[in-house]
Amino acid sequence: MDFEIAARRLEKDQQSALARARASRNARTTSAKAKREAAAARAKAEKRLEEKKLAEGRNERVVDRIVRSMNVVERKLGVVSVGDVDITTTDAHVESKPATAMDTTTTMFKQNPLASGWQLSATSIHGEGDKIALPPSILESLTSGSTSGLDPWGSSGSGRPLAFRIGLLNPAYGGFPSSDKMVALVEKVREDVIASESAALDEQQQTTQNDADEMDASDDEEETSQLHREAYLDELSHRYLSYTHGTVVEFTQEDGCVGLPEPIAQVLLNPNAYSLVGAAKDRRKTDIPTTRTVDPAASVASAAIDTGVDKDDTDTVNMEVDPPSAVEQMIDDSEKTPGHPAYGLFDIPATSIEITPINALPPGKDCTFTPTSSSIRNGFYALKDVKFVLEQSLMRTRATLSRGDVIRTWRRGVSFDLIVSKVSPHSQLDYGVVSCINTNLNVDIGPPEGEEGDDQKPTSDESKQDVANDTTNQFGQGRLLSEPSAQPVQSTTSQSSTNASLKEIELPPEPAEGVTTGICTIQIRGRGSSNAARRRFDITTATMSDLFAFASHSCGEGVGDVSTFRLVTRFPRRIFRLTSLETAGEGCYDANATLESVGVSEGQELFMVELL
Repeated sequence: MDFEIAARRLEKDQQSALARARASRNARTTSAKAKREAAAARAKAEKRLEEKKLAEGRNERVVDRIVRSMNVVERKLGVVSVGDVDITTTDAHVESKPATAMDTTTTMFKQNPLASGWQLSATSIHGEGDKIALPPSILESLTSGSTSGLDPWGSSGSGRPLAFRIGLLNPAYGGFPSSDKMVALVEKVREDVIASESAALDEQQQTTQNDADEMDASDDEEETSQLHREAYLDELSHRYLSYTHGTVVEFTQEDGCVGLPEPIAQVLLNPNAYSLVGAAKDRRKTDIPTTRTVDPAASVASAAIDTGVDKDDTDTVNMEVDPPSAVEQMIDDSEKTPGHPAYGLFDIPATSIEITPINALPPGKDCTFTPTSSSIRNGFYALKDVKFVLEQSLMRTRATLSRGDVIRTWRRGVSFDLIVSKVSPHSQLDYGVVSCINTNLNVDIGPPEGEEGDDQKPTSDESKQDVANDTTNQFGQGRLLSEPSAQPVQSTTSQSSTNASLKEIELPPEPAEGVTTGICTIQIRGRGSSNAARRRFDITTATMSDLFAFASHSCGEGVGDVSTFRLVTRFPRRIFRLTSLETAGEGCYDANATLESVGVSEGQELFMVELL
């Protein structure tokens, strides 16, 4: 009995000892495995950290190369940055969606490497060209601030005034880079950096400094390449809904505002097929919000009338407030001072405008103008001297030419709109914009868009000969505006005209130069024309018929029979029409009435032609 108990106890002790031995072995095995796993985890973590550092260093080198290349591109153009703009990812990029290559590339850049400008609100000003109005604070910044040394008037250096890029900011711009060409450039630079790292590892004798030197040498070869310029311009076409260039007329705007003339506002609101934004315009079906400025004085007068203020309590009620259409008729376009407010006359963008200074705009060498359909209908191809038209309208109102700009020229009261379809600078750096100051510009008149203009081109043998003699009208060939005109400029008193309906007239002889008594120097100006026909009349003998015949002859290309227009004066406004069976009443006079009898006094008088 005692033996069995002792045997069972011994067996139990042996099992316990065996279990302890097995547990000890398992513990030692688990400990070794844990150590191996821990070592493997540490190795993986160190590898991930090393890869992260390597990726960060690689991204830093990629960003550095892109930033330096963009700086070189902008330095060639003379773009000056006047502020820092963070481009952290917008809400459109943080939506729950699969990450794309562009999203990954965008997160590399914490700040936009492109130069930033002043963000201002648009107002409307008078002006026929590309001259904007800016606040005095910007003038102070240009002359004494961080950007001091920039000359707004071009009184030093090349003699060209400081230009500005005028861009309508795209609210959907997601950050740099957003364009396909810029993303492709970033990927190409990344591949170059990876290739340089692999080469350094293979040689194992390349130091970090030598690697950086090689990258710098590679950058120097690529920074001014066509690839970088194209990527830069493609990125601008995504950053802006539209943009153009111009100069400044005066620094009189309120802080935070920029005055835009109608040509600039229209280019920003209605980019065409030749515009600088290119194909991006077609990809973005964005409706640009517009607004019109309101004259504060008119608003106060209207408010006083609406609230029923007593006449004795305010002088504003006693004022006659004309509707905008009447005001426009009373103000001749040529008398509108460039830079002054143009309240409510045309639409302007309701979104922010970015103004970026450019101090090295390349001088223009060649440009091509494409006539619009309205210009063809107005008889553009019938003009005998396109050079004169461009000199009178273009060279006096424009300091820059950007691709896609619409140039409005005038000839005897008739407007001709020309699209800038191509520009080429003297240098090889084509940014789609040139300066037309202090340069000889070779001008081509390109073929019209569509088939509408083909039917209205000169078809007779005589017209073909005239076009052949005048290289300005010949397609595909240019002529310098500084060259002598191929045909003499037609005088306003010439006895011949390109308008077949215009007949020769007989006017009484002009008074002698020394005679002043009873003599009035009369100027006739067509609507929107900056040129006025001038002639001296004896008001005691000259009749209304003579006056209207002179007006019809002077503005023959836009004015027909004397019954189709009237003559008006300004301040005070007076209307003159010839009496007929259909017209009677105020402002109608007999054709045989003398000028003196209808109120024309000696001295000088300006008459404007208004079509009926």
